[in-house]
Amino acid sequence: MPNKDPVLGSDLRGIAGQTSDILARVGKSVRDQKGCHGIGVKGGFKYERGEPMNKLAVLWRFSSVVILALVGGCVSQTVHDTGYLAAPAACKRPISFDEARHLLARTGFGVPRTTEIEALRPLCYEQAVNKILAGVRRKPLLPPPEMIISPGERTNTARMTAAERKAYNKATRKETTALEQWWIREMLETDSPLSERLTIFWHGHFATEARKVKFGRMMFEQHAALRRNALGNFGDLLSDISKGGAMLYYLDGHKNVKGRPNENFAREVMELHSMGEGQGYTENDVREGARAFTGWRVNMKTGEFRLAKNSHDRQAKTFLGRTGYLDGDDAIETILEQPGVAPFITTKLWREFVSPHPDPVEVKRLATDFRNSGYQLGPLLKGLLVSSYFRDPANRGALIKSPVDLVIGTLRLLNFAAPSPKQVSVDQRRMGLDLFDPPDVNGWKGGTEWITTTSTLFRRQFLLSVIRSAKPQSTKRPYGMADTEALRAIAENSPEELRKLILATAPVMARSMKGRGLALIEKLLLDPVYQLK
Repeated sequence: MPNKDPVLGSDLRGIAGQTSDILARVGKSVRDQKGCHGIGVKGGFKYERGEPMNKLAVLWRFSSVVILALVGGCVSQTVHDTGYLAAPAACKRPISFDEARHLLARTGFGVPRTTEIEALRPLCYEQAVNKILAGVRRKPLLPPPEMIISPGERTNTARMTAAERKAYNKATRKETTALEQWWIREMLETDSPLSERLTIFWHGHFATEARKVKFGRMMFEQHAALRRNALGNFGDLLSDISKGGAMLYYLDGHKNVKGRPNENFAREVMELHSMGEGQGYTENDVREGARAFTGWRVNMKTGEFRLAKNSHDRQAKTFLGRTGYLDGDDAIETILEQPGVAPFITTKLWREFVSPHPDPVEVKRLATDFRNSGYQLGPLLKGLLVSSYFRDPANRGALIKSPVDLVIGTLRLLNFAAPSPKQVSVDQRRMGLDLFDPPDVNGWKGGTEWITTTSTLFRRQFLLSVIRSAKPQSTKRPYGMADTEALRAIAENSPEELRKLILATAPVMARSMKGRGLALIEKLLLDPVYQLK
Protein backbone atom coordinates (compact mmCIF):
# COMPACT_ATOMS: atom_id res chain seq x y z
CA MET A 1 0.00 0.00 0.00
CA PRO A 2 1.57 3.34 -1.02
CA ASN A 3 2.43 5.92 1.63
CA LYS A 4 0.26 9.02 1.49
CA ASP A 5 1.13 12.50 2.65
CA PRO A 6 -1.90 13.75 4.64
CA VAL A 7 -1.59 17.23 3.15
CA LEU A 8 -0.64 16.56 -0.45
CA GLY A 9 -2.16 13.13 -0.87
CA SER A 10 0.83 12.22 -3.07
CA ASP A 11 2.24 8.76 -3.57
CA LEU A 12 5.83 8.95 -2.30
CA ARG A 13 6.93 6.58 -5.03
CA GLY A 14 5.48 9.01 -7.54
CA ILE A 15 7.37 11.87 -5.94
CA ALA A 16 10.58 9.86 -6.11
CA GLY A 17 9.93 9.26 -9.79
CA GLN A 18 9.27 12.95 -10.39
CA THR A 19 12.48 13.76 -8.52
CA SER A 20 14.44 11.47 -10.83
CA ASP A 21 12.81 13.15 -13.83
CA ILE A 22 13.79 16.58 -12.52
CA LEU A 23 17.37 15.51 -11.85
CA ALA A 24 17.64 14.02 -15.33
CA ARG A 25 16.10 17.11 -16.94
CA VAL A 26 18.36 19.52 -15.06
CA GLY A 27 21.41 17.36 -15.77
CA LYS A 28 20.63 17.38 -19.49
CA SER A 29 20.10 21.14 -19.43
CA VAL A 30 23.49 21.63 -17.81
CA ARG A 31 25.23 19.35 -20.30
CA ASP A 32 23.56 21.04 -23.25
CA GLN A 33 24.85 24.51 -22.32
CA LYS A 34 28.41 24.99 -23.50
CA GLY A 35 30.83 26.25 -20.88
CA CYS A 36 28.23 26.02 -18.13
CA HIS A 37 28.92 24.50 -14.74
CA GLY A 38 25.91 23.39 -12.70
CA ILE A 39 26.15 22.33 -9.10
CA GLY A 40 26.75 18.69 -8.32
CA VAL A 41 23.80 16.82 -6.85
CA LYS A 42 24.35 13.46 -5.22
CA GLY A 43 21.76 10.87 -5.97
CA GLY A 44 20.98 9.94 -2.40
CA PHE A 45 20.77 11.11 1.17
CA LYS A 46 21.27 9.57 4.56
CA TYR A 47 19.54 10.00 7.84
CA GLU A 48 21.26 11.55 10.79
CA ARG A 49 21.23 9.50 13.99
CA GLY A 50 18.04 10.03 15.95
CA GLU A 51 16.00 11.50 13.09
CA PRO A 52 12.42 10.24 12.73
CA MET A 53 12.32 8.07 9.62
CA ASN A 54 8.75 8.91 8.69
CA LYS A 55 7.08 9.60 5.39
CA LEU A 56 7.21 13.40 5.76
CA ALA A 57 10.94 13.19 6.34
CA VAL A 58 11.33 11.04 3.23
CA LEU A 59 9.28 13.50 1.18
CA TRP A 60 11.36 16.45 2.28
CA ARG A 61 14.66 14.68 1.76
CA PHE A 62 13.56 14.22 -1.84
CA SER A 63 12.46 17.85 -1.87
CA SER A 64 15.89 19.03 -0.75
CA VAL A 65 17.49 17.11 -3.63
CA VAL A 66 15.00 18.64 -6.06
CA ILE A 67 15.62 22.16 -4.76
CA LEU A 68 19.38 21.76 -5.15
CA ALA A 69 18.92 20.32 -8.62
CA LEU A 70 16.64 23.10 -9.77
CA VAL A 71 19.24 25.78 -9.06
CA GLY A 72 21.93 23.98 -11.04
CA GLY A 73 21.00 25.57 -14.36
CA CYS A 74 23.01 28.20 -16.18
CA VAL A 75 22.50 31.67 -17.57
CA SER A 76 22.23 32.91 -21.12
CA GLN A 77 25.10 34.65 -22.89
CA THR A 78 23.44 37.87 -24.06
CA VAL A 79 24.18 41.43 -22.92
CA HIS A 80 22.05 44.44 -22.10
CA ASP A 81 23.04 48.09 -21.69
CA THR A 82 22.53 49.89 -18.38
CA GLY A 83 21.64 53.33 -17.04
CA TYR A 84 20.50 54.76 -13.70
CA LEU A 85 17.13 56.32 -12.85
CA ALA A 86 17.14 58.59 -15.89
CA ALA A 87 13.86 58.54 -17.80
CA PRO A 88 14.08 55.58 -20.20
CA ALA A 89 13.29 55.78 -23.87
CA ALA A 90 9.62 55.57 -24.79
CA CYS A 91 8.11 52.29 -23.67
CA LYS A 92 7.40 49.84 -26.44
CA ARG A 93 5.35 47.65 -24.12
CA PRO A 94 4.44 47.57 -20.42
CA ILE A 95 6.07 45.07 -18.10
CA SER A 96 4.44 41.62 -18.16
CA PHE A 97 3.03 39.87 -15.10
CA ASP A 98 5.85 37.32 -15.14
CA GLU A 99 8.54 40.01 -15.47
CA ALA A 100 7.04 42.07 -12.64
CA ARG A 101 6.77 39.03 -10.41
CA HIS A 102 10.39 38.03 -11.02
CA LEU A 103 11.66 41.57 -10.45
CA LEU A 104 9.72 41.95 -7.20
CA ALA A 105 10.63 38.47 -5.97
CA ARG A 106 14.34 39.13 -6.40
CA THR A 107 14.29 42.65 -4.97
CA GLY A 108 11.91 41.64 -2.19
CA PHE A 109 11.24 38.58 -0.07
CA GLY A 110 11.02 35.84 -2.69
CA VAL A 111 7.31 36.14 -3.48
CA PRO A 112 5.44 39.43 -4.07
CA ARG A 113 1.88 40.40 -3.28
CA THR A 114 -0.60 40.75 -6.11
CA THR A 115 -1.01 44.45 -5.32
CA GLU A 116 2.74 45.01 -5.70
CA ILE A 117 2.72 43.36 -9.12
CA GLU A 118 -0.30 45.34 -10.31
CA ALA A 119 1.36 48.61 -9.23
CA LEU A 120 4.13 47.96 -11.78
CA ARG A 121 1.96 46.76 -14.66
CA PRO A 122 1.35 50.21 -16.28
CA LEU A 123 5.13 50.78 -16.45
CA CYS A 124 7.71 49.57 -18.90
CA TYR A 125 10.43 47.34 -17.47
CA GLU A 126 13.07 50.02 -16.89
CA GLN A 127 10.51 52.34 -15.31
CA ALA A 128 9.58 49.52 -12.94
CA VAL A 129 13.23 49.06 -11.97
CA ASN A 130 13.56 52.81 -11.40
CA LYS A 131 10.45 52.84 -9.21
CA ILE A 132 11.79 50.07 -6.97
CA LEU A 133 15.25 51.63 -6.67
CA ALA A 134 13.84 55.10 -6.01
CA GLY A 135 11.77 53.69 -3.14
CA VAL A 136 14.77 52.50 -1.13
CA ARG A 137 14.70 54.01 2.36
CA ARG A 138 17.77 55.46 4.04
CA LYS A 139 15.94 55.40 7.39
CA PRO A 140 13.64 52.75 8.87
CA LEU A 141 9.87 53.07 8.85
CA LEU A 142 9.51 52.18 12.56
CA PRO A 143 11.31 53.83 15.49
CA PRO A 144 14.15 51.64 16.81
CA PRO A 145 14.05 50.20 20.34
CA GLU A 146 15.67 52.04 23.21
CA MET A 147 19.10 50.73 24.14
CA ILE A 148 19.47 50.16 27.88
CA ILE A 149 23.24 49.68 28.29
CA SER A 150 25.33 52.81 28.72
CA PRO A 151 28.71 53.30 27.02
CA GLY A 152 30.35 53.37 30.43
CA GLU A 153 29.09 49.88 31.22
CA ARG A 154 30.54 48.52 27.97
CA THR A 155 33.90 50.13 28.76
CA ASN A 156 34.06 48.62 32.25
CA THR A 157 33.33 44.98 31.34
CA ALA A 158 36.93 43.90 32.05
CA ARG A 159 36.62 45.12 35.65
CA MET A 160 33.25 43.49 36.38
CA THR A 161 32.72 40.79 38.96
CA ALA A 162 31.32 37.45 37.81
CA ALA A 163 27.83 38.46 38.97
CA GLU A 164 28.05 41.84 37.25
CA ARG A 165 29.25 40.24 34.03
CA LYS A 166 26.38 37.74 34.13
CA ALA A 167 23.87 40.57 34.53
CA TYR A 168 25.56 42.54 31.77
CA ASN A 169 25.48 39.61 29.36
CA LYS A 170 21.79 39.12 30.10
CA ALA A 171 21.16 42.79 29.33
CA THR A 172 23.07 42.57 26.04
CA ARG A 173 20.99 39.57 24.98
CA LYS A 174 17.86 41.55 25.81
CA GLU A 175 19.08 44.41 23.61
CA THR A 176 19.87 42.06 20.72
CA THR A 177 16.44 40.45 21.00
CA ALA A 178 14.78 43.87 20.95
CA LEU A 179 16.78 44.87 17.85
CA GLU A 180 16.00 41.63 16.06
CA GLN A 181 12.27 41.81 16.75
CA TRP A 182 12.18 45.47 15.70
CA TRP A 183 13.86 44.60 12.40
CA ILE A 184 11.42 41.75 11.82
CA ARG A 185 8.48 44.15 12.30
CA GLU A 186 10.17 46.56 9.88
CA MET A 187 10.44 43.81 7.26
CA LEU A 188 6.81 42.81 7.72
CA GLU A 189 5.50 46.36 7.42
CA THR A 190 7.87 48.06 4.98
CA ASP A 191 6.71 49.48 1.67
CA SER A 192 10.26 48.99 0.33
CA PRO A 193 11.30 45.34 0.64
CA LEU A 194 14.48 46.13 -1.30
CA SER A 195 15.61 48.37 1.56
CA GLU A 196 15.56 45.38 3.90
CA ARG A 197 17.05 42.98 1.36
CA LEU A 198 20.02 45.28 0.80
CA THR A 199 20.49 45.84 4.53
CA ILE A 200 20.51 42.08 5.14
CA PHE A 201 22.92 41.57 2.24
CA TRP A 202 25.39 44.11 3.62
CA HIS A 203 24.86 42.74 7.14
CA GLY A 204 26.19 39.41 5.88
CA HIS A 205 28.97 41.06 3.88
CA PHE A 206 30.18 43.20 6.81
CA ALA A 207 29.43 40.49 9.35
CA THR A 208 29.58 41.22 13.07
CA GLU A 209 28.17 39.09 15.89
CA ALA A 210 26.21 40.68 18.71
CA ARG A 211 27.36 37.91 21.03
CA LYS A 212 30.93 39.22 20.71
CA VAL A 213 30.31 42.96 20.35
CA LYS A 214 27.97 42.87 23.38
CA PHE A 215 26.69 46.40 22.94
CA GLY A 216 23.31 46.97 21.30
CA ARG A 217 24.02 50.61 20.57
CA MET A 218 27.01 49.70 18.40
CA MET A 219 25.03 47.01 16.57
CA PHE A 220 22.23 49.44 15.83
CA GLU A 221 24.64 52.14 14.65
CA GLN A 222 26.19 49.65 12.25
CA HIS A 223 22.73 48.61 11.07
CA ALA A 224 21.87 52.28 10.47
CA ALA A 225 25.08 52.75 8.45
CA LEU A 226 24.30 49.68 6.32
CA ARG A 227 20.81 50.97 5.64
CA ARG A 228 21.98 54.54 4.99
CA ASN A 229 24.65 53.51 2.48
CA ALA A 230 22.98 50.39 1.06
CA LEU A 231 22.48 51.93 -2.38
CA GLY A 232 24.95 54.80 -2.04
CA ASN A 233 28.72 54.90 -2.47
CA PHE A 234 30.65 51.74 -1.65
CA GLY A 235 33.69 53.72 -0.54
CA ASP A 236 31.58 55.61 1.99
CA LEU A 237 30.02 52.34 3.14
CA LEU A 238 33.41 50.67 3.58
CA SER A 239 34.75 53.64 5.53
CA ASP A 240 31.66 54.05 7.74
CA ILE A 241 31.53 50.38 8.68
CA SER A 242 35.29 50.14 9.23
CA LYS A 243 35.19 53.09 11.62
CA GLY A 244 32.10 51.83 13.42
CA GLY A 245 32.33 50.51 16.94
CA ALA A 246 30.76 47.16 16.08
CA MET A 247 33.41 46.29 13.49
CA LEU A 248 36.31 47.66 15.54
CA TYR A 249 35.26 45.59 18.54
CA TYR A 250 34.38 42.51 16.51
CA LEU A 251 37.69 42.37 14.62
CA ASP A 252 39.74 43.58 17.62
CA GLY A 253 40.66 46.78 15.82
CA HIS A 254 40.25 48.71 19.08
CA LYS A 255 43.22 46.73 20.47
CA ASN A 256 45.52 47.65 17.58
CA VAL A 257 48.46 49.71 18.86
CA LYS A 258 51.87 50.73 17.54
CA GLY A 259 54.58 48.23 18.33
CA ARG A 260 52.00 45.44 18.71
CA PRO A 261 49.79 45.69 15.60
CA ASN A 262 46.76 43.39 15.41
CA GLU A 263 46.48 42.03 11.86
CA ASN A 264 42.93 40.70 12.13
CA PHE A 265 41.18 43.96 11.23
CA ALA A 266 43.38 44.81 8.22
CA ARG A 267 43.17 41.26 6.87
CA GLU A 268 39.37 41.09 6.95
CA VAL A 269 38.91 44.57 5.48
CA MET A 270 40.77 43.35 2.39
CA GLU A 271 39.82 39.67 2.32
CA LEU A 272 36.12 39.85 3.19
CA HIS A 273 35.02 43.43 2.67
CA SER A 274 36.72 44.73 -0.46
CA MET A 275 39.05 42.51 -2.52
CA GLY A 276 38.44 38.82 -1.85
CA GLU A 277 40.61 36.17 -0.25
CA GLY A 278 44.18 36.30 -1.57
CA GLN A 279 43.20 38.66 -4.38
CA GLY A 280 45.69 41.47 -4.99
CA TYR A 281 47.40 41.69 -1.61
CA THR A 282 50.26 39.94 0.20
CA GLU A 283 50.96 39.01 3.81
CA ASN A 284 53.26 42.02 3.96
CA ASP A 285 50.31 44.21 2.93
CA VAL A 286 48.35 42.73 5.85
CA ARG A 287 51.16 43.62 8.25
CA GLU A 288 51.62 47.13 6.85
CA GLY A 289 47.87 47.68 6.75
CA ALA A 290 47.63 46.71 10.40
CA ARG A 291 50.21 49.39 11.21
CA ALA A 292 48.17 51.96 9.25
CA PHE A 293 45.03 51.14 11.25
CA THR A 294 46.71 51.45 14.66
CA GLY A 295 45.00 53.88 17.00
CA TRP A 296 41.48 53.51 15.59
CA ARG A 297 39.10 53.76 18.53
CA VAL A 298 35.55 54.65 19.54
CA ASN A 299 34.73 57.52 21.89
CA MET A 300 32.53 55.65 24.36
CA LYS A 301 30.94 58.89 25.59
CA THR A 302 29.68 59.91 22.15
CA GLY A 303 29.82 56.63 20.24
CA GLU A 304 31.82 58.36 17.50
CA PHE A 305 35.07 57.31 15.89
CA ARG A 306 38.30 58.79 17.23
CA LEU A 307 42.00 58.40 16.52
CA ALA A 308 44.14 57.66 19.58
CA LYS A 309 47.26 59.48 18.40
CA ASN A 310 49.54 57.97 21.02
CA SER A 311 48.60 54.48 19.80
CA HIS A 312 49.06 55.23 16.10
CA ASP A 313 52.20 54.13 14.26
CA ARG A 314 53.50 57.28 12.58
CA GLN A 315 56.40 55.64 10.77
CA ALA A 316 56.53 55.17 7.00
CA LYS A 317 54.77 52.13 5.56
CA THR A 318 54.46 50.46 2.16
CA PHE A 319 50.92 49.23 1.60
CA LEU A 320 49.63 47.84 -1.71
CA GLY A 321 52.49 49.55 -3.53
CA ARG A 322 52.00 52.95 -1.88
CA THR A 323 54.70 54.26 0.46
CA GLY A 324 54.33 57.06 2.99
CA TYR A 325 53.22 57.97 6.48
CA LEU A 326 49.92 56.19 5.98
CA ASP A 327 46.99 56.07 8.39
CA GLY A 328 43.75 54.09 8.25
CA ASP A 329 42.01 56.53 5.92
CA ASP A 330 44.97 56.29 3.55
CA ALA A 331 44.75 52.50 3.72
CA ILE A 332 41.07 52.47 2.72
CA GLU A 333 41.74 55.00 -0.04
CA THR A 334 44.53 52.77 -1.34
CA ILE A 335 42.32 49.67 -1.20
CA LEU A 336 39.70 51.43 -3.32
CA GLU A 337 42.36 52.14 -5.95
CA GLN A 338 42.91 48.41 -6.48
CA PRO A 339 41.45 46.88 -9.68
CA GLY A 340 40.01 43.85 -7.85
CA VAL A 341 37.50 45.74 -5.70
CA ALA A 342 34.88 46.38 -8.39
CA PRO A 343 34.78 42.78 -9.74
CA PHE A 344 34.60 41.39 -6.19
CA ILE A 345 31.56 43.49 -5.23
CA THR A 346 29.91 43.05 -8.63
CA THR A 347 30.25 39.27 -8.44
CA LYS A 348 28.82 39.16 -4.94
CA LEU A 349 25.79 41.26 -5.90
CA TRP A 350 25.30 39.11 -9.02
CA ARG A 351 25.07 35.97 -6.88
CA GLU A 352 22.63 37.71 -4.55
CA PHE A 353 20.26 39.01 -7.22
CA VAL A 354 20.83 37.25 -10.56
CA SER A 355 22.12 33.66 -10.47
CA PRO A 356 24.71 31.40 -8.82
CA HIS A 357 26.90 31.52 -11.94
CA PRO A 358 28.15 35.03 -12.86
CA ASP A 359 29.13 35.55 -16.48
CA PRO A 360 32.78 36.75 -16.47
CA VAL A 361 32.41 38.99 -19.52
CA GLU A 362 29.33 40.75 -18.17
CA VAL A 363 30.86 41.02 -14.69
CA LYS A 364 33.91 42.71 -16.21
CA ARG A 365 31.72 45.20 -18.08
CA LEU A 366 29.56 46.01 -15.07
CA ALA A 367 32.60 46.21 -12.78
CA THR A 368 34.29 48.67 -15.14
CA ASP A 369 31.21 50.89 -15.08
CA PHE A 370 31.05 50.52 -11.29
CA ARG A 371 34.65 51.63 -10.81
CA ASN A 372 34.33 54.47 -13.32
CA SER A 373 31.27 55.74 -11.41
CA GLY A 374 33.37 56.14 -8.28
CA TYR A 375 31.79 53.00 -6.78
CA GLN A 376 28.15 54.10 -6.92
CA LEU A 377 26.04 51.11 -5.90
CA GLY A 378 22.75 52.35 -7.36
CA PRO A 379 23.89 52.26 -11.00
CA LEU A 380 25.54 48.88 -10.41
CA LEU A 381 22.37 47.29 -9.05
CA LYS A 382 20.30 48.81 -11.83
CA GLY A 383 22.77 47.44 -14.35
CA LEU A 384 22.25 43.97 -12.90
CA LEU A 385 18.45 44.26 -12.81
CA VAL A 386 18.05 45.49 -16.39
CA SER A 387 20.60 43.06 -17.82
CA SER A 388 19.39 40.32 -20.10
CA TYR A 389 20.88 37.82 -17.66
CA PHE A 390 18.50 38.92 -14.92
CA ARG A 391 15.56 39.05 -17.35
CA ASP A 392 16.28 35.66 -18.92
CA PRO A 393 13.37 33.33 -18.00
CA ALA A 394 15.92 30.55 -17.55
CA ASN A 395 17.14 32.33 -14.42
CA ARG A 396 13.75 32.36 -12.74
CA GLY A 397 13.88 29.96 -9.84
CA ALA A 398 17.70 29.86 -10.00
CA LEU A 399 18.21 31.08 -6.42
CA ILE A 400 17.23 29.45 -3.13
CA LYS A 401 15.18 31.54 -0.73
CA SER A 402 16.92 32.52 2.48
CA PRO A 403 15.08 31.94 5.77
CA VAL A 404 14.08 35.62 5.71
CA ASP A 405 12.73 35.26 2.17
CA LEU A 406 10.72 32.18 3.09
CA VAL A 407 9.32 33.38 6.41
CA ILE A 408 8.77 37.10 5.79
CA GLY A 409 7.72 36.58 2.17
CA THR A 410 5.10 33.98 3.07
CA LEU A 411 3.64 36.02 5.91
CA ARG A 412 3.44 39.10 3.68
CA LEU A 413 1.92 37.11 0.81
CA LEU A 414 -0.88 35.80 3.02
CA ASN A 415 -1.34 39.19 4.71
CA PHE A 416 -0.93 38.19 8.33
CA ALA A 417 -1.87 41.25 10.36
CA ALA A 418 0.53 41.06 13.31
CA PRO A 419 2.74 37.95 13.37
CA SER A 420 4.73 37.41 16.54
CA PRO A 421 8.29 38.70 15.93
CA LYS A 422 9.47 36.21 18.54
CA GLN A 423 8.00 33.28 16.61
CA VAL A 424 9.41 34.62 13.33
CA SER A 425 12.84 34.90 14.95
CA VAL A 426 12.67 31.31 16.19
CA ASP A 427 11.67 30.03 12.74
CA GLN A 428 14.45 31.90 10.94
CA ARG A 429 17.03 30.75 13.48
CA ARG A 430 15.98 27.11 13.06
CA MET A 431 16.47 27.50 9.32
CA GLY A 432 19.97 28.90 9.80
CA LEU A 433 19.68 32.70 9.94
CA ASP A 434 19.99 34.63 13.20
CA LEU A 435 19.73 38.39 12.65
CA PHE A 436 22.56 40.37 14.28
CA ASP A 437 24.41 37.08 14.90
CA PRO A 438 25.81 35.58 11.68
CA PRO A 439 27.81 32.38 12.20
CA ASP A 440 31.27 33.95 11.79
CA VAL A 441 33.25 36.67 9.98
CA ASN A 442 32.20 35.20 6.63
CA GLY A 443 28.52 35.92 7.24
CA TRP A 444 25.95 33.54 5.78
CA LYS A 445 27.16 31.52 2.81
CA GLY A 446 23.63 31.31 1.42
CA GLY A 447 22.73 29.50 -1.78
CA THR A 448 22.73 25.73 -1.45
CA GLU A 449 23.96 26.07 2.15
CA TRP A 450 20.39 27.01 3.12
CA ILE A 451 19.21 23.51 2.21
CA THR A 452 20.15 20.75 4.65
CA THR A 453 18.24 17.73 5.90
CA THR A 454 17.44 19.58 9.12
CA SER A 455 16.62 23.02 7.69
CA THR A 456 14.38 21.49 5.02
CA LEU A 457 12.19 19.88 7.66
CA PHE A 458 11.99 23.16 9.59
CA ARG A 459 11.00 24.92 6.36
CA ARG A 460 8.14 22.50 5.82
CA GLN A 461 7.11 22.73 9.47
CA PHE A 462 6.90 26.51 9.16
CA LEU A 463 4.78 26.34 6.01
CA LEU A 464 2.38 23.85 7.61
CA SER A 465 2.01 26.14 10.64
CA VAL A 466 1.31 29.14 8.40
CA ILE A 467 -1.28 27.19 6.43
CA ARG A 468 -3.04 26.13 9.63
CA SER A 469 -3.01 29.71 10.91
CA ALA A 470 -4.56 30.97 7.66
CA LYS A 471 -7.55 28.63 7.81
CA PRO A 472 -10.68 30.34 9.23
CA GLN A 473 -11.60 27.34 11.39
CA SER A 474 -8.14 27.02 12.96
CA THR A 475 -7.78 27.22 16.75
CA LYS A 476 -3.98 27.42 16.69
CA ARG A 477 -2.58 30.66 15.28
CA PRO A 478 1.15 31.04 16.04
CA TYR A 479 1.29 33.86 13.46
CA GLY A 480 -1.92 35.63 14.39
CA MET A 481 -4.82 36.21 12.02
CA ALA A 482 -4.48 36.43 8.27
CA ASP A 483 -6.37 39.25 6.58
CA THR A 484 -9.41 37.26 5.45
CA GLU A 485 -10.44 39.75 2.76
CA ALA A 486 -6.96 39.89 1.27
CA LEU A 487 -6.63 36.11 1.48
CA ARG A 488 -10.01 35.66 -0.21
CA ALA A 489 -8.90 38.01 -2.99
CA ILE A 490 -5.81 35.87 -3.60
CA ALA A 491 -7.82 32.65 -3.47
CA GLU A 492 -10.24 33.92 -6.12
CA ASN A 493 -7.51 33.83 -8.77
CA SER A 494 -7.65 31.03 -11.30
CA PRO A 495 -5.39 27.99 -10.71
CA GLU A 496 -2.96 29.18 -13.38
CA GLU A 497 -2.88 32.70 -11.94
CA LEU A 498 -2.18 31.30 -8.48
CA ARG A 499 0.67 29.20 -9.80
CA LYS A 500 2.23 32.17 -11.58
CA LEU A 501 1.89 34.29 -8.44
CA ILE A 502 3.23 31.83 -5.90
CA LEU A 503 5.86 29.82 -7.81
CA ALA A 504 8.88 31.04 -9.75
CA THR A 505 8.63 28.16 -12.23
CA ALA A 506 6.37 25.20 -12.96
CA PRO A 507 5.65 23.01 -9.91
CA VAL A 508 7.57 19.79 -9.42
CA MET A 509 4.45 17.97 -8.26
CA ALA A 510 2.25 19.23 -11.08
CA ARG A 511 0.05 16.16 -11.03
CA SER A 512 -1.14 16.98 -7.51
CA MET A 513 -1.97 20.63 -8.31
CA LYS A 514 -5.72 20.23 -8.42
CA GLY A 515 -8.49 22.21 -6.78
CA ARG A 516 -8.91 25.93 -6.23
CA GLY A 517 -8.64 28.61 -3.60
CA LEU A 518 -6.95 27.96 -0.27
CA ALA A 519 -6.61 24.23 -0.96
CA LEU A 520 -4.53 24.96 -4.06
CA ILE A 521 -2.54 27.69 -2.30
CA GLU A 522 -1.63 25.08 0.32
CA LYS A 523 -0.31 22.68 -2.31
CA LEU A 524 1.66 25.40 -4.08
CA LEU A 525 3.32 26.51 -0.84
CA LEU A 526 4.37 22.94 -0.12
CA ASP A 527 5.81 22.28 -3.57
CA PRO A 528 9.66 22.23 -3.58
CA VAL A 529 9.68 25.03 -6.17
CA TYR A 530 8.28 27.42 -3.55
CA GLN A 531 11.73 27.24 -1.92
CA LEU A 532 13.17 28.99 -4.99
CA LYS A 533 12.99 32.54 -6.29
